[in-house]
Formats: sequence, C-alpha cells, structure tokens
Amino acid sequence: MILIGDVGGTKTEWMVLENGVYRTFKTIGVNLVHEKLTEFLKKVAKSLQPFSEADQVFLYFAGLLDVPRQRRNAQNEIKKSFPRAKIAIENDLLGAARGAYQTSPGWIGILGTGANFAYYNGKVITQRIPSLGYILGDEGSGAAFGKKLLADFARQKLPADLEDEFRKAYKLDEATLISKVYDPTGSKAFLASFSLFLHAHLAHPYCHQLVYQAFLEHFKAVAGNYNPGTLVSYTGSIAYQFSTVLEAAAASIGIAIHSIVPTPIEGLANYHKLS
Repeated sequence: MILIGDVGGTKTEWMVLENGVYRTFKTIGVNLVHEKLTEFLKKVAKSLQPFSEADQVFLYFAGLLDVPRQRRNAQNEIKKSFPRAKIAIENDLLGAARGAYQTSPGWIGILGTGANFAYYNGKVITQRIPSLGYILGDEGSGAAFGKKLLADFARQKLPADLEDEFRKAYKLDEATLISKVYDPTGSKAFLASFSLFLHAHLAHPYCHQLVYQAFLEHFKAVAGNYNPGTLVSYTGSIAYQFSTVLEAAAASIGIAIHSIVPTPIEGLANYHKLS
C-alpha cells in the first residue's frame, strides 16, 4: 500500500494506491512554517488510521524547509502513525513539479491560498523565487485577492452594485475586518476565502480586473527569472478556478501555459508508481 499526501496550508489531498486501485480523500492542511506537525497529525489521525499499515508514505508539505533537523523531527513524528512504512517527505513545490512534469524539466507555479514559483530540472528544484508570504509577496494568490478586495471595500471603492452584493454575503465592519486580518493564526486563510466571492462575480468588470491585475503582478514578480523557452505549468485552487484569466494574463506578456490542474495528486500517483 502506498499513501501520498499533497499537504497544503489549507487542505490536504490524499491518494491511496493498493492492488492497482486508487482511492482519494481530503483532510485539513498545515503550513509547517507557523503550524505544528504534531497538532496536524492529531487532527487527521482518524482519517489516516485505516492506512496505518502502509508500506510507503510520500508526503509533500507546505512550509517544509530544507533544514535537516526539521526533516528528521518531522519523519520521526510521521513514523508514529505509519510504523511499517518507508517514509519520504518533501516540500509541496517539488510535489507540484513532479506531478506536472514527472521527470521532465519546467517551471512550476502554485497559486492557492499562497503562491510559489520555481524551476524543476526533472529531478530537483534548482531555482525557487521567494514567495515572501502574504504580507510582502504571494502575488496572484487567494490571499492577495482578498487583501485588495477588502481594502477597496473598507475604503468604499467598490462599485455600488458590487458593494451591495458584498454586504449581503458578509457581515463585516472595520473592527471585525481588522481583527481577522491581523489574527496571527488564521489571517491568510481568511483573506483567501474571499476568492469565492470574486469567482461568483467574475463576470463583473471590477472582479475580473482585480483578478487579472493580481496575475499580472504575479508574473511581474517571477518573469525576471523565467526563460520563455521552457515550459510553465500551474497547480492550486486559484490557478484552476481562475484558469481562463490566468491564461489571458500570461498570454498578454508572451507566456503560454503548458498545464493547469487543481492538485498534483494524480500526477504524483503516476510519478511514484513509475519510480
């Protein structure tokens, strides 16, 4: 039995491979930069218990740093849940790249709650563009969408018809907005949650322009490192839900996107099945 987990900051996509049969399920996610792996494992223990006898476990984590001590500690914690398994852990960016390209090279981007972009040489990530988090960066992410939308709402810059729709959908005053945005534990997910409103109203010129401009900002942040002669692919909920706008923004600066998928889990299943 092989268990694969694409562990994002908000949710985790799991796939189980056993006797030629594929099964998928979802749980909450974790970002190891500012959340504890032990707490995550406790919360998903019930979901993972049926697979405790797995032979191989491949986990790709958001926020997993290239720090040997952190990786050893993480593997030791995971081993408690899968005592028989051979365990391998990597960051979610390498998972996205393996899912998109298998063993071929290309640029890979993740656009979900946060954002990431890097070059994959077919084996490892060789060039990563720092995302800098949602305060300094994460351009093109759900969090970036939310920051712009909420700022315009609070400053009464939304078109009147859209403001009416926003007020119907959310009961937000300035004090509540500020407290949630500056909550150290849930602010990024809170900001990204407003991508649902933008998607529901994407036909509105304001919403379309906000998303389009956010993607242009993303490309501006990474394009200095992008070689047009190589492939570029994307994964993540934001990339997938707003794929037509992402492709249009890319095309406007001469980038043709190779593929966009909501999650790399199917590609990862093929990668680990073949490797």
